[in-house]
Amino acid sequence: YAQKKLREWQEKEAKKFFEMTRKKQHFESTERTCNQTILSLSKIVSDNILSILNTDDIIQKLQDNPDNKLALWEQMKIIIFTRICVLIYALSILNVTLRVQLNIIGGYLYRDSMQEQEPLVGSDLQAKYLSLCHHFVGPGVENLVRQIEKAVKRVVDPIALKKKITLQEVEQVFWSVQTILCT
Repeated sequence: YAQKKLREWQEKEAKKFFEMTRKKQHFESTERTCNQTILSLSKIVSDNILSILNTDDIIQKLQDNPDNKLALWEQMKIIIFTRICVLIYALSILNVTLRVQLNIIGGYLYRDSMQEQEPLVGSDLQAKYLSLCHHFVGPGVENLVRQIEKAVKRVVDPIALKKKITLQEVEQVFWSVQTILCT
């Protein structure tokens, strides 16, 4: 009797161990997929932002020493601060959204693999769910740029170009932009 109970306990523990190992491997696989996807989409998002907030034309005009140098430098100031803010916001949004989406899908896929029923999340639903990130990479980033640029203009326009600003003042600029975006 004792041997039978010991064997049952060992089998139960072995099952639990294999189940935990399977879950861990699935989670690690999902994390690798997340990291690879985030890396590839981060490059696309960053390039998109740098394309939208391009400074090449302004730099070229400044090299020609035009009469409206001050206005061009003001534009450059807005674009640079906007770039920094948009990059931070966009890459953070992308990272969090993708991690949440891929882990939710991964959880359903794991559950589906453990059951012999009809899958709860089919490939069509997965594609629709992930299309939200693809929308963000294109039109979503453009919209984010417009929103952040408005906030940056409100905060940075009053700062004179010749004014030397401290690191604390730069930090305050970013906090002010964030406050405007959150209200």
